[in-house]
Amino acid sequence: MGAAELFDVSGVTALVTGGGSGLGFAIARVLAVNGAKVALAGKDKATLDAALEAIAGLGGQAMAIPLDVRQDDMIAPCFDRVEAEFGPVGVLVNNAGIAHRDKAVRISRETLRDVMAVNVEGAVMMAQEAARRMIRDGRGGSVINISSVMPDLPVRQVAAYSTSKAAISQMTRCLALEWAKHKIRVNEIRPGWFETSLTDTFFKGQGAQIIAGQNPLGRLGDSHDLDGAVLLLASKAGIYMTGSAITVDGGHSIGR
Repeated sequence: MGAAELFDVSGVTALVTGGGSGLGFAIARVLAVNGAKVALAGKDKATLDAALEAIAGLGGQAMAIPLDVRQDDMIAPCFDRVEAEFGPVGVLVNNAGIAHRDKAVRISRETLRDVMAVNVEGAVMMAQEAARRMIRDGRGGSVINISSVMPDLPVRQVAAYSTSKAAISQMTRCLALEWAKHKIRVNEIRPGWFETSLTDTFFKGQGAQIIAGQNPLGRLGDSHDLDGAVLLLASKAGIYMTGSAITVDGGHSIGR
């Protein structure tokens, strides 16, 4: 089988949460330009509209759906809309997330709940709904969870965020084990340091230069650096992968 066929996602319906900006948009873009029909789900209409325009300009096919992953009553209707316009979701990318930076002694219960509600509970509920429909139709599919290098790489002042991403890693393995019999693959991508709105608080002042200087490849992540991992897990190229974690960090986690 040639590479073009192996990594082919043409005609696949993909749903990307937090797809209007940052890594979510980068993921949606690579899927769309390679022929997938992509639904961008998120809370901010302006960023979703801009993302749609950008993907259309590249010749891709996409739609936007308002979604707050903390709201259970929005999740099933989101999948219903995608099915009505593009067909059943074959690839779900759980990318929606929020970050928090503060000393651990100052984290409030409310803050911890907010981070966990989006980063963990939202991802579980989205995966659950996708799996229910895949099992219903007997067609299998791929769930891709966007985690982080932080579960294995402790960083000061991000205890809540790191804890949520560690939960995602374990959730990935648990769901992969339970749903394998239904041909549903569940994997995670662990990005390193990328410049996005989520990491703005870390890159104030000289932050970006310092972190880039600590990286073995000498730079921060580029918006296209996740393309290969996404296509691998979304296509037949990753058909025998489930419960796996792919680290995309320029060697940061091994170079400290």
